[in-house]
Amino acid sequence: MQLTKKRVTLIFIFILLLAILLRCGAMLNRSFWYDEAFSILISEKGPQAILAGTLTMDEPSVTADIHPPTYYFLLDGWIQLFGTSVVATRILSLLLGVGILINIFLLTKELLGVQSALLASLGVAVFPFQVQFATEIRMYALLTFFLTLATYAFIKGMRTRSWLWWGLFALTAALAQYTQNLAAFYLVPLALTSLFKWDGKLLKQTVFAGLGAVLLYIPWLIHLPAQFAKIQHHYWIERPTLAVLINLLLRYTTNLPLPDQWMLPALLIAFLSIALAVLQTLRMFRLKTQGYKIGLWLAWLSIAPPLFLWLFSQWTPVYVDRALLASQAIFCIWLAWVLLNTSMPKVIQWTMTVILVVGVGLGLSQLATNNGYGYDPLKKVEAIISSGMEPGDMVVHSNKLTYLPFFYYDPNLPMTFIGDDPGGATDTLSQATRKILGVNDSPDIESAVSGAQRIWFVIYEESVAEYVAAGYVTHAHLRYLDEHYTLNSYTSYGNVLLFQYERKPL
Repeated sequence: MQLTKKRVTLIFIFILLLAILLRCGAMLNRSFWYDEAFSILISEKGPQAILAGTLTMDEPSVTADIHPPTYYFLLDGWIQLFGTSVVATRILSLLLGVGILINIFLLTKELLGVQSALLASLGVAVFPFQVQFATEIRMYALLTFFLTLATYAFIKGMRTRSWLWWGLFALTAALAQYTQNLAAFYLVPLALTSLFKWDGKLLKQTVFAGLGAVLLYIPWLIHLPAQFAKIQHHYWIERPTLAVLINLLLRYTTNLPLPDQWMLPALLIAFLSIALAVLQTLRMFRLKTQGYKIGLWLAWLSIAPPLFLWLFSQWTPVYVDRALLASQAIFCIWLAWVLLNTSMPKVIQWTMTVILVVGVGLGLSQLATNNGYGYDPLKKVEAIISSGMEPGDMVVHSNKLTYLPFFYYDPNLPMTFIGDDPGGATDTLSQATRKILGVNDSPDIESAVSGAQRIWFVIYEESVAEYVAAGYVTHAHLRYLDEHYTLNSYTSYGNVLLFQYERKPL
């Protein structure tokens, strides 16, 4: 079907509006959580505090935080204009998501033409993995924007041999690294494209552009060993198993989490759709059909970054699937190529389309219900506590994960959290960062409740479940409170548990 320029523009505008609508729904429906609270709290302190919180040496050769500052700088500027509300700060990521869509359209149009560009853009607009993280108050939308723009600049540089495009590639590659250190796991497979083509001039241009990116990154590169030491000393991520790669296939198609009864259909959708894409790509390669190299390249950028990240994580666990949003966006282009550019039999083409539509529907339905957690349970619990507080009351959080969102909602609320075991895998909020944020922690539950007449105790349901699964009757903090206080009330909101205790009379 021939599409006029006007029709293409109208269709793309419709795709953009659909993407914005889905992301607004996810933005208003999803729970506010620890990482998002941290992003706002550190960013609103200003550039000097951001650098201090990122670069302060908390221990010998160990930095206070592991993330570069670019997103926090950008969020700080955004906050100066639009404030610190959850909706306002999430809109920044939403706009970056619109930029990602534009990058994918331009990239796909350059590679495959307008029809494939529209289909790939539609995929990025609706796939639940993209929708879920497109409005999160974290750096991953910005990372994906820079990586997809770097990919477009790389292709334009490769095709035009213009140093202007290679300069844009160097700049956006460096900015991606300044946004998230894991950008390298995408950029290296992208740069290796020149080796596969074995074109001397192209290889030279790629090397020079890569060196340009490294030179731009040097001011931060010198701090990378200290940040890496932070990961090695204490970081919450565990070494990924093979199951993580299977989960990634679900992330690419239906997304996670899903109800248990949906897992088998979701696995079938993921394996069938990806198997069809692989088989069709191999068929085109075997027949040496025109355009098969593009298909192989798209498959490479969809699969190689997560595989490299998984392999590296067997040495030092750093595997975070949100860092793979750019690869999933390329996966959308790969699917568009498979469906429209590989002479796929109509019955298989429609079967694959239906499978993907059902998978998208499963994932979006879960986002619509906020994965079963209801509307921001932490906000509900904070409102209940604030309305019921009396003089002498104390709010105690079992850990920092519930504390930091509360601190964002009301920094004047008398509360503390029980700090992580020093040097442990969960000890990720360093003393230097705590000082900058102005948060209060206690070494143990006894210190946390000292002197309080009534205790409002907040804990995630999963934390209690972990203790029960280990053979304990209940969580250690709850056991202490039960022994020394009288339980007045207990309420649960989604996955957040709220207990009110009163000191037993002497």
